[in-house]
Order: sequence, then C-alpha cells, then structure tokens
Amino acid sequence: MDQIIKIQQLSASYDGKPALKNITAEIPENRITAIIGPSGCGKSTLLRAINGLLWQEAGAAVSGSVLLCGTDTKTISPEELRRRIGLVFQTPSPFPFSIYKNLTYGPLYFGHPTKAQLQARAEEVLKATGLYEEVKNDMKKSALKLSGGQQQRLCIARALTVDPQVLLLDEPCSALDVKNTQIIEELLLQMKKDRTVVIVTHNIAQAQRIADKVLFLYEGSLLEEGSAEELFACPRHEKTKEFLSGRIG
Repeated sequence: MDQIIKIQQLSASYDGKPALKNITAEIPENRITAIIGPSGCGKSTLLRAINGLLWQEAGAAVSGSVLLCGTDTKTISPEELRRRIGLVFQTPSPFPFSIYKNLTYGPLYFGHPTKAQLQARAEEVLKATGLYEEVKNDMKKSALKLSGGQQQRLCIARALTVDPQVLLLDEPCSALDVKNTQIIEELLLQMKKDRTVVIVTHNIAQAQRIADKVLFLYEGSLLEEGSAEELFACPRHEKTKEFLSGRIG
C-alpha cells in the first residue's frame, strides 16, 4: 500500500505548551484514515500541520516535517499545498456568496476555466455530495441560507472543485443529524476511490464504520496506530483500551 503522506518527528507547541510530541506516522493513499483521541489531545492541530496551516499560526513553534508524495510540504507554495490538500473545518464555513460562486471560486483562483467548464465542475461536485437535486434551481441563493447539513456538504463540494489529492475533515458530522451524517459517510467511502481522506472524529462508531486506518492520540503523543480492524478489535496500549471503553474521553 502506497503512503501518500509521511509525518516525521513532528512536534508543536503554543507559547511553550506542547500540543504535538514527536509524531511519526504514515497516511495510506486512497484510504480513509481516522484520527481519534480525547478532547484536546492534538487531533485538529495534526490536521493543520498536514496542510501547512500550523506553520503559519501565530504563537506556534513547529519542528519536524510532513512529506506529500515524498516532498517536504515546507518547500511547496502555500497556494499549491492548499490545492493539493483540502481542509474542511468542523463548523461549516461557506463563503458569504451564492452557492455557485462558492463552487467557482477555487477553479477561478487556480486557473482560467471557461464558463461551461465552471458550470460542469459545479454540477459534478454537487452531484458527488448529493446536493445537486436540492439546490440546482437555487444556484444564485446565498450559501449562508442553506441548512447546516447542506452547508457542510457544500464546503466539501467546494474543496473538491480543485481536485485535491488529500481531503482533511475536522469533525465534519459533529453538529449534524443522523441522516446528514449517513450522507457524508457514504460520500467519504465513495471518495476514497479517487483520493485520500483523513478525518478527525470523536465518534468511535463512525471511525469503525468508515476508517481503514486509525491513529490514536493522547496528550499530544501518538500512542497507537494500525488498521481499523486490528486497533478496534485488539488495542495494544492501555490508554487506547480506556478510550475505546469510554473510561477516558
């Protein structure tokens, strides 16, 4: 199995307080990797490191490296890195524009597509996220008027418009109902045919349903990693066992 991302001796702190501690891990290509662990253990910080945002954060001291297809991400321009590694945040963050403009912003920023190409790309990603039938007659409507579940799917669709190699999602279902959660999980399972997915989730059952690989973080350290099947069936570290049983969290 090819590894698209390699994290090497990654450490980070904020104003001297450690957030990540010497993490080394690999993310397999065209698989879903779930990052789990108690609140405040560094899961979201690790996501921001993978797409390069962490190095730009005020007050953050970062060491180590993240390699994308063998290239240190620090040597890739921020714009190119954001195109290749998309990030969808926990709280839906559509731009305060129309639905259509949300979906054409990225392609226009990174290239010079024709109007027909823009329209085709917008329809493609809306269909991929199950939104097309819901919004096809309201493309000029403000994205901010969509429901929470629709906004989250729109943010995923927006990330897909520039065809990233890797899509990072930070608790994408935490505020969604069962129906919208199921839609997004099915979307992610389809998506891994064409790209790599990394999801931070507090929902152990969700990780069991969709993940191929799992990383377990605890107090900024990577305590355990492995296939989802093995880690959930037979966790090796005592803290992993305590987390999965609900004794810590």
